[in-house]
Amino acid sequence: MRLLICLSAIPVVAIGSVLAVHNYNELMVGSAQRAATAITRLDLQFRHDTDRLRSALETIGGMGLTPEQIGHALKLAETMSGQRYCYLGVLNADGTVIQSISTPGSGCQKVEEEETSPSFQGILLEAVQSNSTSEGSGSFLKITVPAVFLSIPETHGYLVGILQLSRKAAYLSNSIGWQAFSDENNPLKAWLINQDGSLSSVCTDCRWEPPPGFIVGALQRRLEASAGSVVSLPTPEGGYALGAIAGGADILVSAQRTARESGALRTMILEISGLVLLLGAGLVGVTLAANIVLVWPLRRLTYSVQKWQIEGVFDTRITRSMPLELQRLGQAFTRATRRLSRHEARLKKAMAHQELLMREIHHRVKNNLQIVASLLNLQASRISNPDVRAEFALARDRVRALATLHRTLYAEDRLDSLNMASFLKELCDQTLHIAGEESAARITLDVVADDFSMNPDQAVPLALIVTEIVTNSIKYAFPDGRHGTIAVRLTLQGPNVMLSVSDDGIGCLIDPASAADQHGIGLKLIRGFARQLNAEFEKNCEHGTRYNFIFPLDDH
Repeated sequence: MRLLICLSAIPVVAIGSVLAVHNYNELMVGSAQRAATAITRLDLQFRHDTDRLRSALETIGGMGLTPEQIGHALKLAETMSGQRYCYLGVLNADGTVIQSISTPGSGCQKVEEEETSPSFQGILLEAVQSNSTSEGSGSFLKITVPAVFLSIPETHGYLVGILQLSRKAAYLSNSIGWQAFSDENNPLKAWLINQDGSLSSVCTDCRWEPPPGFIVGALQRRLEASAGSVVSLPTPEGGYALGAIAGGADILVSAQRTARESGALRTMILEISGLVLLLGAGLVGVTLAANIVLVWPLRRLTYSVQKWQIEGVFDTRITRSMPLELQRLGQAFTRATRRLSRHEARLKKAMAHQELLMREIHHRVKNNLQIVASLLNLQASRISNPDVRAEFALARDRVRALATLHRTLYAEDRLDSLNMASFLKELCDQTLHIAGEESAARITLDVVADDFSMNPDQAVPLALIVTEIVTNSIKYAFPDGRHGTIAVRLTLQGPNVMLSVSDDGIGCLIDPASAADQHGIGLKLIRGFARQLNAEFEKNCEHGTRYNFIFPLDDH
């Protein structure tokens, strides 16, 4: 019962644990998801600024102005944008700067001096870095568009605009479009990945510690294998995300864990522990209730049944606190046991009467057989022919053997089996006594039998075989007053029984009377009884006479 109750709670614990682990995993990846969202927002901001600058350069470059007029237009665009661009310049076809505008201290001029515009057709966007260690150093996005200068003849040149990707902390926290860095509840850190694999902080004066190299490598491998533009990686310290922004540059964003995320493991453990405790308390309550309502009444009912089996008295002790079903079951048991008790009493009475009748039958059969033996003996005394008188004596001995069997059955407690040790000893002694050799002490009878039981159907032919052989040995094996021994052995060998009857007399082929008996009724009876026992029969005439029988023992 307790095992079934505990097993029934396993699915509830499993579902609760799975939900707690799922919530834990969701919280664990929350910081990485915020970092990926920040990359998407930053990409939108960078694309907005890039598209606006590119549109302005394309418009100015396609107006067909002179280089001086283009320079004035660039100054006007810079003024209207609120000095958003850190560098704007006009270059001729050879890449020589004709006129430029740059924000003081931004480092854009140095970037332009280090980079030479390649020969190209169309618009070129490229991420570049400044190696300067000044306060304005960092990463930049350079946009180059072709332009047509109005002259005779017309010449071609380039317009160059540079956006600063790396900003100071004050700019990041106050400018529109950079709100991702101004959320105090979700502090973010970001680094631009340079072409040489180094990291440049988006905040030039924040002194952010760059993430370990193995995290950067893992994110880059994920990005190469992924079909998307942004990949994330949760870690015990926080979440990381890597993605591309406008211009082809890769940006790495780190998000710290919130207080709730930091306590996610503790929360999961508390949830699972609370669930287990609640289920444990519920199981204890259910077990106690089941014991009171079901188990204890069933034990009482079981005890009553066991007591009824031993003492014959059934007492269910039915109470109103038991469930109605158990009360009805107890009442049904009470009625059934009373009927069984009455029926058992009738059966015992019938069995006792039957046993008495069987004993009486065996007793009367024994008496009748003794009467028959006495009549045969009386009739033989009136016959003058010795051979006929001998035949009557043989018939008398066989009848007396059957009478001995029935007398032994009558004396035994069981009428369906016979104890062979006592029966065989009595049978052989009686045969020796009837032959008149018991008092002469000329012939010794050695009987050894294992203590086992045999049913009467097998005991009858076996008794007649022993009587026949022992009688023949007494008559023919020891002529002229010789002394000798007749040995009878009955042993149980597994499922088989072995009977051996032997003597140390003159042998069955020496004496003429014994030789004649081999063709008489005695040997025929022995062979017939052996077939009735399904016995293997063997006769040996060396050093006396020996009969061996092996047959299976029937189940009683």
